[in-house]
Amino acid sequence: MRGILLIITAALAVAVSCSSPKEADYPPADILPGQSDVPGVEADHFPSTMHTFIWRNWGLVPAERLATVLNTSERNVRKVAVSMGLEKRPVVDPAWLTSKGYITLLRRNWHLLPYDQILMLLGKTQEELEWDLYEDDFLFVKLGRRKPFAEHLVYQEPTAEMKARCKEIARIVRSEPAVSEAPRFDLFSALPSIETGSAPDEDAGMRMVFSYNAVYGDPLMEPAQSSYSEELLSRLSSLGVNAVWVHSVLRSLVAPDGPFPGDDDHQTRIESLNTLVNRAAKYGIKVMMYVNEPRALPSSWFDTPERKSLQGVAEGDLWTLCTSDPRVTKWLTDSFEKVFTSVPGLGGVFIISMSENLTNCASHHHENQCDRCSERPHDEIVAEVNNAIAEGVLKGNPDAKVLVWDWGWRDWYAKSIIDRLDKRCVLMSVSEWSLPIERGGVATRVNEYSISSVGPGPRALEHWKFAKEAGLRTAAKVMVNACWELSAIPVIPAMDLIAAHARNLSEIGVKDVMMSWSVGGYPSVNLAVFQRIMSDHGTSLDDLAAEFYGERSGAKVREAWKAFSEGFSEYPHDISTLYNGPQQVGPANLFYPEPTGWKATMVGFPYDDLQTWRSIYPTDVYIDQNRKVAEGFERGAGILAAALEEETDPAVRSLIETDLRRAKGICCHFRSIVNQATYVLARDAGDKEAVTKAVEDELANVREFIPLAAADPTFGYESSNHYFYVRQDLLEKIINLNSIQK
Repeated sequence: MRGILLIITAALAVAVSCSSPKEADYPPADILPGQSDVPGVEADHFPSTMHTFIWRNWGLVPAERLATVLNTSERNVRKVAVSMGLEKRPVVDPAWLTSKGYITLLRRNWHLLPYDQILMLLGKTQEELEWDLYEDDFLFVKLGRRKPFAEHLVYQEPTAEMKARCKEIARIVRSEPAVSEAPRFDLFSALPSIETGSAPDEDAGMRMVFSYNAVYGDPLMEPAQSSYSEELLSRLSSLGVNAVWVHSVLRSLVAPDGPFPGDDDHQTRIESLNTLVNRAAKYGIKVMMYVNEPRALPSSWFDTPERKSLQGVAEGDLWTLCTSDPRVTKWLTDSFEKVFTSVPGLGGVFIISMSENLTNCASHHHENQCDRCSERPHDEIVAEVNNAIAEGVLKGNPDAKVLVWDWGWRDWYAKSIIDRLDKRCVLMSVSEWSLPIERGGVATRVNEYSISSVGPGPRALEHWKFAKEAGLRTAAKVMVNACWELSAIPVIPAMDLIAAHARNLSEIGVKDVMMSWSVGGYPSVNLAVFQRIMSDHGTSLDDLAAEFYGERSGAKVREAWKAFSEGFSEYPHDISTLYNGPQQVGPANLFYPEPTGWKATMVGFPYDDLQTWRSIYPTDVYIDQNRKVAEGFERGAGILAAALEEETDPAVRSLIETDLRRAKGICCHFRSIVNQATYVLARDAGDKEAVTKAVEDELANVREFIPLAAADPTFGYESSNHYFYVRQDLLEKIINLNSIQK
């Protein structure tokens, strides 16, 4: 996923307090997108939608606000919650209603509430929610591109039948063992005490990540700069990271300039960027900007003859600023020069010129619809955009780095773009892209976001060859920690695969590496291993395991790494299995007694859409490959458990305990995929015996998973999706499975 989808409005998402809004403040949400007449998915294991709503929001949203949404008293809401076995007065973390957690709330209410009540629940205006849906990293796409129909939800006094069902739910809840839960959002409480001992110097190359807990959409409006705390920067530096990146929108960083856009708050963001640059510099870390410009603008913006003359091509209501007009390329160059002059020490940019966002007229291959661009070669337009940005950046700071990313370029014109680039640019490619693989007898090629597939692949090798011939330096984008193969656990310790990728890149002379997208920035041993092998590809994993875990435990840790790597190399990789499979939600994804009919969405709702989950893989192969992944992590976890029995050093014990908990958690996620797919297959075939077996297996799996997730606040979290699940969702899964057993 490549950041934001559309530019609809300049409204900024703001943090909201936990005070209850007034119902009159929220008129019907008639301008919000995708409203459907198809009813949402019901949770039949609860007595009513009202009960589902209270259950899923209890402890995340203040009872007072839930009462406002339901147009009832707080007392009534508490009575219903307690009747289901929930705590009477839970402590509510206000972070859930901020830019750190609101996506979790939006997702769990998407099928339950109409838009106007969602606005009341979140404390947002229509404009703010619209901005979030379109701008916060494909959020509307993740939710399925349509809003399920939901009746206006109001409190109704529970009937005798409802109360009886609540009593049964409470019995189930209270029969589960009590588990102490670490606070959610305390994401760095289990950081490893690991240092590489050799952070890369400037000549050794760039090692860049995104913050594990970043605010994505508009991070520079956060005064506290919580996306990059001192603690996080210090930890990243100790693990060999020397660059971090932030999302940016150029017009938000400059003042309006004649017919060109700008923002009245631009100086606030510039000051915030200076603060971040200076803070990071203390740890030897450069700050890079993600650039995808010039962003398309709504037709209403082109409201004067001069602005109208800048228009290029359209998609829906969005129009490009045509970069074949020299006024536009000059604005790009001048604006980037202003930013880099205003923020001394800013490290540079990486540019995506062909992303999902509409930018230049050729960005979506519509140049033939533009009077100016139709007369120019495609490669000339794309290269010109990159060069205009590079010129401004380097005028503002000659020492800055300009990475030109070939993401989205079609292979047959890549060379001609590369040949036209400013020689000071660095050509970056996704290392594993187009790598041939075979999983379970199914042959395919990797797209991106893969730890299970070790690059570089033929596309990157060819583009790097073109770059070297053109006199450009090269860079690789890889995934080192986690990716969409599984993002809900912060670290995939498939160290043999990670080390092999680092070694391959080092041997061919690639120095600059982007080690994460928005997913994958956790400070981890993985980063240390990757950095050490990039610096010296002769370094062995045996030596690193002994160095990081001590002589006593090193050999067993090394053995566990091998088991994890063997398991993960069986991952049924395909871009559809990555985006649409149930691996992110894992054990929290419900079993549906009847087919829902809903299609799985991009890392949002897997539903019961087995056909989309498995993609190119036959069902039996898909199930078997996920079982192999689970078995690899189960073997590795057993080895770590044995190491833990022998280890006496408290620091090493703590590190192994964290690794063991996460390995078991990964195993549970992949076991759940096996159970879910087996259940759907059996349900649809009417095989009651197989249904019973799948339900029993998943009950055992969820019960094993609950204490693991409770102990580690990173479980279920990913920065651009917030929490995929919380403990209440896992308890709901137990209620759900019990209802199917009846």
